[in-house]
Amino acid sequence: MKIPLHKPFWGVKAEAAVIHAMRTGVGTADGPESALMREKLKQITKAKFAIPVTSCTHAMEAAVACLGAKTGDEVIVPSFTLASTATAAMVRGATPVFADIDPIHFSLDPQDVMRRITKRTVGIMTVHYAGFAGGYFDELMALAKKAGIWVVEDAAHCIGAQYKHKALGTFGVAGALSFHGTKNVAAGEGGSILTNSRALSDAMEIFRSIGTDRMAFLAGKVSAYSWVGEGSSFMLSDILAALVNIQLDQIDRINKDRNQIASEYTKAFQSFAGKIQLPIVPKGMTQPNWHIYALKFANVSMREAFVKAMRAKHIEVSTHYMPLHASPMGKRLAGARMRLPVTEDVAATLVRMPIYAGMSKTEREYVVLTARKTLQAL
Repeated sequence: MKIPLHKPFWGVKAEAAVIHAMRTGVGTADGPESALMREKLKQITKAKFAIPVTSCTHAMEAAVACLGAKTGDEVIVPSFTLASTATAAMVRGATPVFADIDPIHFSLDPQDVMRRITKRTVGIMTVHYAGFAGGYFDELMALAKKAGIWVVEDAAHCIGAQYKHKALGTFGVAGALSFHGTKNVAAGEGGSILTNSRALSDAMEIFRSIGTDRMAFLAGKVSAYSWVGEGSSFMLSDILAALVNIQLDQIDRINKDRNQIASEYTKAFQSFAGKIQLPIVPKGMTQPNWHIYALKFANVSMREAFVKAMRAKHIEVSTHYMPLHASPMGKRLAGARMRLPVTEDVAATLVRMPIYAGMSKTEREYVVLTARKTLQAL
């Protein structure tokens, strides 16, 4: 038996949806399936505007560009994230400023963020790790409001997750969702921008359409579309949109399965508190989606021994982000001496466990039994 870390929730319905799009569509981007995807995302998230794009990375790039970030500006980002969160600022000429995370939910620490705000700071890119709002999310939003800077949510992990009965990705001026092949809703690649601002939505529609007023033309507002501004080609293939749509219809089932697995893991591993830190659902979290279930080990050697033992039993577990500030590019930006102690500790001791919709009872039991035996031996 080989247990993967993640697996897309694809089946006969997903195959049929893709084939239908191929046979009935025009083989292009931003067609009828993309239009349907907009409506489904608006229904799920309650966002006023949902714009399909080619990736979560492009969603963040479009948002930061249309918010006017430029050379000389600074954007605060967590170091514990994918490079996309930082490069969204860099491609505009702005400087990403790395901040530390909290030790429980691995989201931005508002106190560290506050220390890094300068007169050049224009915004914050916050990451909801694992599909949770951080325990200090309200404080972070209040800090941004007081400082007069925008917040864009990197909500790549968050489809279907809610905080205080509101979808993650809809708290800031914009939010970015991912439909990468590893996500709860997976299309191989793809994403969406969420916003409640019509002005920002209009600007991002132009930006993702190679700087043209294509959407205004399709809405009958202009007689022909033309080049009206800056932009790139970020429109999602309709075939991928069809794959997203069929999973959006199944999002409750997908996230229910993941919640069940997370519950079983927590029950099975809670007796090892001296060796591992279990995930804790933040206070006020209405509905986590458990994109990731991660164990934080007491030290590096325990983490390494656990990973080696689990893989030897054909169970794929994984570490996660290398801190951006410690990467070659990060050192060029922040200097080799920068230290973010919580980020560095979490990155060195975290292990992601297998979790995916459709994971069988036999697979779950095998993972739990093997992990418990491994933890007991540490």
